Amino acid sequence: MKINLFFLLALFMMGSSVTSYADSFEPLPHCYKPTKPLWLATSYYKTRYNRDVEEYQRCMKSFIVAQENAVKIHTQAAQNALKTWNEFVQSK
Repeated sequence: MKINLFFLLALFMMGSSVTSYADSFEPLPHCYKPTKPLWLATSYYKTRYNRDVEEYQRCMKSFIVAQENAVKIHTQAAQNALKTWNEFVQSK
């Protein structure tokens, strides 16, 4: 009985690693990447391309800021967890 319980506990511990709780996908920006117009394109298409490039830049910067904010939130959560753990260990 003890061997079976130990075996099940060992299997559970191997299956529940820290990485299994992390996100399993990489967030990607959902920004439209403009294509450069042909060199024969009219001034309208060139102007449109420049506007699209500016919009693409705004979208990418917004995505980067959002990801940096997420990093700050996750870092703070990890620091809080470490602080809680250290307080627990010191109070033993």
